[in-house]
Amino acid sequence: MNKSILIQCRLSSSRFPEKMLAGIADYSLVEYVYHRCRESKIADKIAIITSDDVSDNQLYELCINKGIPVFRGDLNNVLKRYIDASDFFNAKLICRVCGDSPFVDITAIDEMLAKCELESNIDYMVTKNSLNGFTSEVFHKKTLKQIQSKNLTQADREHVTQYIRQNKKDFVVKEVDLNMNPDDLSGFSLTVDYPADLIIANKVANYLHGFNFTSHQVIDAIRMEYKHDLHST
Repeated sequence: MNKSILIQCRLSSSRFPEKMLAGIADYSLVEYVYHRCRESKIADKIAIITSDDVSDNQLYELCINKGIPVFRGDLNNVLKRYIDASDFFNAKLICRVCGDSPFVDITAIDEMLAKCELESNIDYMVTKNSLNGFTSEVFHKKTLKQIQSKNLTQADREHVTQYIRQNKKDFVVKEVDLNMNPDDLSGFSLTVDYPADLIIANKVANYLHGFNFTSHQVIDAIRMEYKHDLHST
C-alpha cells in the first residue's frame, strides 16, 4: 500500500504571510518540514501539496528547484486538494502534516501508518495530548472520498478532517496519546503561526541540529533554551 506524507502549505497566510519561505536553521520552513518528514522509516512518498493560485507560484518554484515533490490543487477546498494529490501520487494511505509544524512527531506518524495499513477498517487516526506542533493525522484515501460525498460546509472542505471529528460515530477512529504536554511548557507552541513563533522554532532547531530527533529531545531543547524564562514564571 502506498503510504504518503502530504504536507499542506501556502503563502497566503493572513497571520504570517509567506512564512513557508522564512528561514529556520539554514533552510526555508517548507524545506525543513519536508526533511523532517523524510525521517519516516515507512512512508513511501513525502510531498508538498500547495495551491494552484498565483500566490503560491514562488513556493512551487522553490520546491521544483530543490527537488522536492510538489502538487498544486485547490486553494480553499483543501479536502479536494488532498484527494487530487493522493490520486496524483497514487497514495492509498495518507498522513496529513501542516507545513507550519517543523517538529512533527515522526515516531507517531510511523506508528499510525503501520497500524492503519495493518487494520484497514480504521478510517482515521490522530495524535492527542501534546504540545501544538507534534500533531498529525492518518486516513485512507477512500475515507476522504467518503467525506466528499457528504453535505459539507466550507469549513469542512478547508479543514479536511473536521467532518470526521464532528461525526465520530460514523467512522472508526483511533487516537495515539503522545503524553507530550508537560505542565511547565503549557504556554509554548511549536507551530509557526506568527513571526515570533519562528524565533522559538529557530532556537529549538539550532539546539537539535539536523532532522533526526525525538519529541522528548524537542522538549529538552525548549527547557534548555528557555530555562530562565521557565524558572521565572
